[in-house]
Amino acid sequence: MTSFLLTTLDVINSWTLSMWLSIIVCSLIVAYIHEQFVYMSKRGTLPGPKLTVPFIGGIIHMILAPYDFWHGQMEYGKLSWNTIIGRFFVLIADSENSRKIFEQCSSEMPLILHPNATRLLGNDNIAFMNGSIHKTLRTTLLPLFTTKALSIYLHLQEKTIREHMIKWCEISKNSKNGIEMRPLIYDLNINTSLSVFVGSYITDEIREQFKKDYINLTRAMFSSPIYFPGTQLYKGVRAAESIRRSLQSIVTKSKQRMSIEGEEPTCLIDFWIVSTLKAINEAQKNNQPRPLHSTDEEIAKIALDFIFAAQDASTSSLTFAIHELCKHPDIFEKVRQEQKILRSDPLVPITPELLIQMKYTWQVMKELLRLRPPATIVLHIAKKPIKISEDYTAPTGTIVIPSIWSSNRVGFSDPEKFDPERFNSERMEQTKFDRNFLTFGTGPHSCLGQRYAMNHIMLFISLLIDMDFERANRPNKDKIMYLPTIYPADGCVLNYMKHHQ
Repeated sequence: MTSFLLTTLDVINSWTLSMWLSIIVCSLIVAYIHEQFVYMSKRGTLPGPKLTVPFIGGIIHMILAPYDFWHGQMEYGKLSWNTIIGRFFVLIADSENSRKIFEQCSSEMPLILHPNATRLLGNDNIAFMNGSIHKTLRTTLLPLFTTKALSIYLHLQEKTIREHMIKWCEISKNSKNGIEMRPLIYDLNINTSLSVFVGSYITDEIREQFKKDYINLTRAMFSSPIYFPGTQLYKGVRAAESIRRSLQSIVTKSKQRMSIEGEEPTCLIDFWIVSTLKAINEAQKNNQPRPLHSTDEEIAKIALDFIFAAQDASTSSLTFAIHELCKHPDIFEKVRQEQKILRSDPLVPITPELLIQMKYTWQVMKELLRLRPPATIVLHIAKKPIKISEDYTAPTGTIVIPSIWSSNRVGFSDPEKFDPERFNSERMEQTKFDRNFLTFGTGPHSCLGQRYAMNHIMLFISLLIDMDFERANRPNKDKIMYLPTIYPADGCVLNYMKHHQ
């Protein structure tokens, strides 16, 4: 035996570099062929790339040109396959099968976010919840979006938007190269979220720290998953902890105030606390355990999840609102005329009753969300074989991706055209193709705050008529970038913004 081993070692030692390279190359070829056979067995008859880049798939294309990658994938048809770093995925580009996936979202096919999401937001993030716990939490949150609550939020939203529009005019006066709206709208939405969620509980000092922390948290979500002091992920984790501490102290103050008889809620946290205190009292009366998600720490954590989920989506929509209204001055003029009729005095606050009367502005908002959904795709992972269509069942481990972008175009006439008239009382495409409109998702994880989001966009569009602005003619202004929500590729640069004369 010893003689055999020594002989073997002598043979190996005698191998040349070219022999070693040949063995490595052959091994890689065998591994690649095996990989391709595995993909063939998983994809069945689905269309997709003829061959994938060995081991890494489409990751380089996706990083360098995400729009081209994902929209090229959608062009394969209703169902198509591809791979990213060895992960097999199926993209769904028709509305019925997309709805089916959203409605089947569960522990057997949960949502998945960036790998950093778990470390930053925790395994118990609302996006990762499923089943009875998730259903109970959503029921708990319903009082946050009643008509009364939305009315109070509307006042806070309007105040913040007006303040920022004044700032934008001042910035424009002092800018020689135009102003990029995406970061300015991002800042607007942070301040709006803070005003709506925590109201007067937040001090200027905490507000500024929150904004710094939130930027670090956002950057960390899509940074390298390397975690040690100094990395962006490390900064993001520290930032998330800082935000939760601030929110927890605010929840404690709200509980103290809302425990006083006669006090009225003035922000989202207050409405949450009113509902929570009622649930706690009911549980105590009936000798039941403390309700889920009712401690200061739990409420603070979920509040952060809420704020994080809304921020980029709202920024995308408001940025595209300016972009599309600049491209379509005739549509902007119709908005202006409607607003002049409904708001003869532009300084009078906008009420929920007034929003209801804004028929054309509503159409513009709806078309904006149809044509430019902030999140174009939503990733799920199959924990067991999932039947996607009559002809195809995705095997365990498949990443299943319904395309909101594609679904929002199914059935609608001339779907690539920005056409608010499709939602008027004659064409009624919002009724005819309502099932295809998936901007807010559907099923157990549909967006709870969609009425709030739509109010925010309508309010923003309504107040834009008080401004004059002109789109800068940048070469990439009509292209789309993914961050991962979508934006005009130039960030929506305006030559100027000033008050309308």
